[in-house]
Amino acid sequence: METVHSIKVFDGQTERVISLVHGDLTELGLNDAVDLLVASAFPDDYVPTPTSLIGALQRSGVSVAELARHKAVDLRHTSGFWLSPELADHSAWRGARRLAVFEPRELGSPPEAVGALFRGLFPFLSDSEDRRVAMPILSSGDQRWSPLVMMGSLLDASIQWMRRGLPISELMIFERDRSRMPALVALMEKVDQGDDASRTRGASLSAPPPVAQYYDVFLSFSSHNANAADAFKRELAVIDPTATVFDFRLSIQKGKSYQDDIDRAIESCRKVVSILSPAYFASPECQEELNIARLRNKRAGFPRTGFGLLIPLYWKSVSPSLPLWLQTLNQCVCVEERLDQLSLAARDVHTTL
Repeated sequence: METVHSIKVFDGQTERVISLVHGDLTELGLNDAVDLLVASAFPDDYVPTPTSLIGALQRSGVSVAELARHKAVDLRHTSGFWLSPELADHSAWRGARRLAVFEPRELGSPPEAVGALFRGLFPFLSDSEDRRVAMPILSSGDQRWSPLVMMGSLLDASIQWMRRGLPISELMIFERDRSRMPALVALMEKVDQGDDASRTRGASLSAPPPVAQYYDVFLSFSSHNANAADAFKRELAVIDPTATVFDFRLSIQKGKSYQDDIDRAIESCRKVVSILSPAYFASPECQEELNIARLRNKRAGFPRTGFGLLIPLYWKSVSPSLPLWLQTLNQCVCVEERLDQLSLAARDVHTTL
């Protein structure tokens, strides 16, 4: 294995690395094992062909077809991948602790779906320590997607999430064909240089700059709970008419990249209030906002007692229950859809501003 080129990504606190590696992923051994290996597959097709990573893993003693029969988590419909149980329990190969298989199905083409992959990985990467992740250039083998197109999508998605604080210390992207290296390195250098001529070539990609206007509250909610969002805003305005609130229905300029606006608003706001409900957790956009807020909350080192940056407003019961990490945060509790409790919630939020 040989690291050919690297990009450094800084989240404001930790420097992370994306590496292009020439070599075979199955060369990973116990001494250089990664926490997660990501492979790609056609939907429900794990035939170990001679040219695929699935075939190479089969020759190393890891049957992806067998792992697929015992999936630990299946997120193909929402995040485009499924996660295996611990590999140590199923094979003698010790190059990775777990396997994630990318097969996005209805989420769009592989280049379009890699953002969902990184968003979906978030809950399975520990907050307490950074993880090492390895993958080939996904979908560029037997699926025959352009390696440059896929590499561009992988870089865009991984940089966005690592810049937000996704706990990956190193993302290793493997390529076996040395003849592809010059074009891949040129792409990485272009990404590393970026579009901002004022940034020194090779400098770390840092967190996005805040927008000129900051917000007191970033309100994160599903459109199904617009009544709760509107009522919360009215109650907050009664307490403090000068308080500014980011509401995606009103705050995003038409014709601009909405994701950039949302990222920068979350980076610059004083508090994020997430209106939690089944509809909220069914929305990929809401989950993305929640994860970005969680990463900023962690990066800023907010205390575990009292309200931090992220304030969950529990609006409608979630089955089976809220994720454990959310249960550890202080919440404004308004279940079941208690409009009369929103005035108290607004007062609690205002005291933190």
